[in-house]
Amino acid sequence: MKIVSVFVLISVLFLSACVARPQPEPSLIVMISIDQMRPDRLNGSLPGGLGRLMRDGFVFPSATLDHGLTNTCPGHVVMSTGVNPARAGIAGNSYIDHETGGERYCVDDPGTDNTVLGTTETRSPNAITAGTIGDWLKKKSRSSKVFAVSAKDRAAITMAGKRGDGVFWFHRGTGRFTTSRYYGNRLPDYVADFNGNSFFEDGFGASIPERWLHRGGSYRPDDFQGEMTKNLRVSGHPLNTGEQRASQVYYSPYIDLATGELARRMLEAERLGQRGVTDLLAVSFSATDTVGHYYGPFSAESEDGLRRLDEEVGRFLDALDQAVPGNYLLVMSADHGVQPLPEWLTDQGQMNCPAAGGRTELTALGRSVIGFLIAELGIPAEQAVRLLGFSAAGITINANTAKALGLDVDTVRDALEAFLESQPIIKAAWTELEINTGNSEFARLYRNSFVPGKSGHLIPQTHENCLVWFPEGTTHGSPWLYDRAIPLVFYGRGVKKGVSGGRAHSVDIAPTLGAMLGLSFPDDLDGQIRSEILAGGAL
Repeated sequence: MKIVSVFVLISVLFLSACVARPQPEPSLIVMISIDQMRPDRLNGSLPGGLGRLMRDGFVFPSATLDHGLTNTCPGHVVMSTGVNPARAGIAGNSYIDHETGGERYCVDDPGTDNTVLGTTETRSPNAITAGTIGDWLKKKSRSSKVFAVSAKDRAAITMAGKRGDGVFWFHRGTGRFTTSRYYGNRLPDYVADFNGNSFFEDGFGASIPERWLHRGGSYRPDDFQGEMTKNLRVSGHPLNTGEQRASQVYYSPYIDLATGELARRMLEAERLGQRGVTDLLAVSFSATDTVGHYYGPFSAESEDGLRRLDEEVGRFLDALDQAVPGNYLLVMSADHGVQPLPEWLTDQGQMNCPAAGGRTELTALGRSVIGFLIAELGIPAEQAVRLLGFSAAGITINANTAKALGLDVDTVRDALEAFLESQPIIKAAWTELEINTGNSEFARLYRNSFVPGKSGHLIPQTHENCLVWFPEGTTHGSPWLYDRAIPLVFYGRGVKKGVSGGRAHSVDIAPTLGAMLGLSFPDDLDGQIRSEILAGGAL
């Protein structure tokens, strides 16, 4: 009996020591964003990498964004910073500067020499007002590397942060992957080789076929009302042909194949996760968004794009398994969801928008607003156009123009709010005061998006399923669940397989990764540490 007791005691002490002993940190952190990915499109039956993550990772099926303006730029910055867009300084993809009245892009950097290589455009992360996971990592280990790649500059830049070693994206104007002088004055050799002298002649683009061929859809016919007619509504979409091939490829699944291939070359060339320190690699796949805008999430094109992306993520995971076997920690999420085509919702008997057809053209709404200013406030047509600025961050009133007209911003805002809320497609036109003092969930979500001096004087919110967009295609940007619902999956080193029925948000990603790596980061982040994912228990 005593022998057994001693044995049990020794066993307990041994196990306790094993649990208490710090585990080696993963050598590579991988962040994957799938732009415009609705979680209802993913499941474990997918045969490739996405299915593998859903089957073997820790999944949060009810994850959402925790902010109201659901654009790409804010959707990516919350993943890397752990704070909502309001604190990260990113009001939307674009905004109107309240001081100058000029439209700005979320990652532009005017007045600097941070130009995009081969262009006059400026790009940098300087607008971000919060630290990122990459910044925290570099603070702990100067020799750690932070790399990011995407088809979109705003995705790659916001995921990498201010201390990125290499940040690359596809530039449709030059038809090649590029970077900003903020990150370096030349491309690494492997990126230059990937581009070739001409991307579509002797670079990676030469492997892209002239046409995108795909099967018919399982949800609806290939040719469906409401889809974009540009680049054709049916299989046989133009790709590597004609003068617009850079744009054509950008709006196809092949831009994801290019992004994935460059990420794999980057992994190998930079020896990420293979140098005795922890590195970070962020990859944002964009085709789900570009294809989704054109054809909607239940189109034949989107189905084919998901199939190809599933295969591409599988190849990427295989490369990770080979380069850093069992020693990488991965998180996969999305920057936002998307609304189905109004025509599809109508066809399915799911349309509940009070406006006829569920769709209002952006230009038509803009003309009606300008017409109201002219008719009701007596503003000359030329001045009425100059008085307002429209952007992804809302409607901004030009204070100087208002003053010149003998008006103040508050008078114009109040009149315009009443007009917008009289439109059948608009549920509410939110003012800063209503956002800051409101008690509703919508007010809270908009507070998490509001950046003074960048967000509009009015932020219009459509009724559910109402779309303000072009005559064709679809979009996102609202606080409705179809735009906020996202996948969230952790996988790899230190993560157990499982499913959580609790609430979670993409803003939880950075603090969770930071805690798992033992990084120093602010204790007042908006995101929460998701300790339930850990194979060894709570942190």
